[in-house]
Amino acid sequence: MAAATGDPGLSKLQFAPFSSALDVGFWHELTQKKLNEYRLDEAPKDIKGYYYNGDSAGLPARLTL
Repeated sequence: MAAATGDPGLSKLQFAPFSSALDVGFWHELTQKKLNEYRLDEAPKDIKGYYYNGDSAGLPARLTL
């Protein structure tokens, strides 16, 4: 709330665009699960994603599945 009152000690919330990428491990695991576990089942499946915004300034944030 202090940022709304103009407190110079607090910075404003800003949007950080991210770069998403699926690594080779994701595709390999998906292939194995589709062949051995899911087979012809087309129901939605839960996956996990991780958002990381701790890289050096100038580098985009990352979303990894």
